[in-house]
Amino acid sequence: MIRKADMRTPVQEITWAEAGDNRIFLKRDDLLPYSFGGNKVRIGLAFFENMKKRGGDAMIMYGSPRSNLCRVLASMCCESGIPAVMVSSEEDSEEPVHSFNAAITGHLGTVVLPCSKKEIAETVDRAFSLLRKEGRNPYYIYGDRTGTGNEAAAASAYSEAYEEILEDQNRLQVSFDYLYTPYGTGATMGGLISGAVRHASLKQNPYIVGISISSRSPERASDVLTRTVSASLAEQKLAFPDAPDRFFRLESRYNAGGYGLYNDEIEETIRKMLSRNSVPLDPTYTGKAFLGMIRDLRERNVKGKNILYLHTGGLPLFFDYLNFDHESAG
Repeated sequence: MIRKADMRTPVQEITWAEAGDNRIFLKRDDLLPYSFGGNKVRIGLAFFENMKKRGGDAMIMYGSPRSNLCRVLASMCCESGIPAVMVSSEEDSEEPVHSFNAAITGHLGTVVLPCSKKEIAETVDRAFSLLRKEGRNPYYIYGDRTGTGNEAAAASAYSEAYEEILEDQNRLQVSFDYLYTPYGTGATMGGLISGAVRHASLKQNPYIVGISISSRSPERASDVLTRTVSASLAEQKLAFPDAPDRFFRLESRYNAGGYGLYNDEIEETIRKMLSRNSVPLDPTYTGKAFLGMIRDLRERNVKGKNILYLHTGGLPLFFDYLNFDHESAG
């Protein structure tokens, strides 16, 4: 099992002409040395430790077939001999997804229960029933059957990782003006915000911008993020800030229509990143959010700033894209 001590990742300045005179840096959490890397390694370990703290001896996870988190949790459970069940749903309009993440998760012995979006709560109940019949004390990563109640555990990973970003600034002698991150479930961004609030007195706190990659409405996405930040701050005995706009902004304009959807511009961004900087991006999370960041900087006329982009990983999704692209070309 990976340890927190092994989780420091590098920061890399990249070439990106479309950013104008802004300097673009990548925080390479895609290089975390466990289960193909990515931000879900930090979050997965936080969930795993929380499960042990609560006396759980079996895990219930939830995600789409593309889920990076379920892949990481499947690795942790397999390695530790912990039974795992994945509740797996897809968008109602989606074609069936065949992903490397799903293949890896199944290969590691996780029991997968497919369902529609309308059947998630009932399928979570079924997962609890299956594990309890085996005499287990199951732990559901998202809390209760509706997916609420465990936000603080998820956010704790990037609340701690925020300290690492502050150390990166000192080490590189660069003050980051903005910190951009893909926004999906809210755990990563919520943790970063709670870290920023904890260090509100510092002058070098970067302003956090989340680029939504899902089909959630702006109102729903904001509600989820507020709940996550509030839970994380409450664990630290801190209050939600009176002026949250001082710390962060959530953008839902660049989601290309919803989770798993992408367009020609996102594909071109992936190709450019690979050819210019030898860095893989994927169309579901990192490529979509990186393009959203560049568009946001341009539309807001941001110039001469130091920009840190959190590369949240998802390497199997990059290979999904290459595989699909190859099949289409053939």
